[in-house]
Amino acid sequence: MAAKAKTARAAVAPAAPMIFAFRGVRVFQVILVLIALVTGVGAVLLARSVADGAGSLLLLPGIVLLFVFGWSFMGALRAPTSFVAITEERTRIRFAGFVDTVIASRDITSARAVQWNILGGIGIRPNFAGKVALVTATGPAVELSLANPIRVSVIPGILRVKANRLTLSVKNPQRMVERFARQDGRHTSLKDSHEA
Repeated sequence: MAAKAKTARAAVAPAAPMIFAFRGVRVFQVILVLIALVTGVGAVLLARSVADGAGSLLLLPGIVLLFVFGWSFMGALRAPTSFVAITEERTRIRFAGFVDTVIASRDITSARAVQWNILGGIGIRPNFAGKVALVTATGPAVELSLANPIRVSVIPGILRVKANRLTLSVKNPQRMVERFARQDGRHTSLKDSHEA
């Protein structure tokens, strides 16, 4: 009798808050630093060429390279702060300073384990059809389906896309899937799939 009461209390108890870090953040950080280095040097060389009288047409590519330098440098600095925090009410997703959004946990309609391969790339990977991947490494990941799409900034201030599915390359993706499977008994999509 006591075992049944204990089981009933455990079934009603709210899930404990969970934090998931992204896998492969250091490699992602190194890639962003290399991009910043190359674009920074390119911007300086183009600025020098313009200053030497090579023509003002080189100014526009220099400004673009300077923008990419700032974007990748800030991403490299903020990459270690990437995480997914889940509570009973909200889920916060922060990715390398590019994405920082809060979603109502009840708006996550399903979670499933997927495999992310190298052909999909790393970083912010939109398919422009409602799916966005926030990935720092290949391999196991989790895909969240959302009831209400969120807006993800692919290029800050320039290109934003709507996402109703998010793929996240977090550590312990199966544990995240199980966390949402317990939520109200709604999430049952637990099969692995192979996605690019």
